[in-house]
Amino acid sequence: MSKVHALKKEGRFSFADLGTFSVTERAARKGRNPATGEPIKIKASKSVRFKPAPALKEQIAKVKLKK
Repeated sequence: MSKVHALKKEGRFSFADLGTFSVTERAARKGRNPATGEPIKIKASKSVRFKPAPALKEQIAKVKLKK
């Protein structure tokens, strides 16, 4: 089963030691057109969320960033 198919059918897909992708529902909300400042309605939609696995978090915590 492809990763996209798993997200569509089951709503989630996991990679061992990487993390889990899941489908979430975003509620309808009010927004603003940045070009005109006009209020707009943003429709409800679905989005993909990623939650990193503990092993990935540990490895990222060890990375030293250049300043």
